[in-house]
Amino acid sequence: MRLGLALAALMVLGGCTYPLDKGLLMASPAPEAVKPAAAPGKRIVFTGAGQFTLPDGTTVVADENGGFTLPNGAYVARDSTGSVTLPNGAHCAPDDAGGYVCP
Repeated sequence: MRLGLALAALMVLGGCTYPLDKGLLMASPAPEAVKPAAAPGKRIVFTGAGQFTLPDGTTVVADENGGFTLPNGAYVARDSTGSVTLPNGAHCAPDDAGGYVCP
């Protein structure tokens, strides 16, 4: 009986002297700023040859302002933020390759 009490007391007191993990005392690193990934959607790809390839595979000629004329004759202009708004109202943000990502 005494041996059991002595072992229990030793275990309780031994827990008080156990080395503390220093990782628990350090502040967490600040989260890194992550650039949001382009949302999955349709892409208007700039070919690098003065043309855009639309999501359906059609190729249209880019103008000097970054806009283009769709096959149906509708003109799509680039706005001051570098984005384009399609005739259906879809707002397409610029990507890092000269094209656009649409919802």
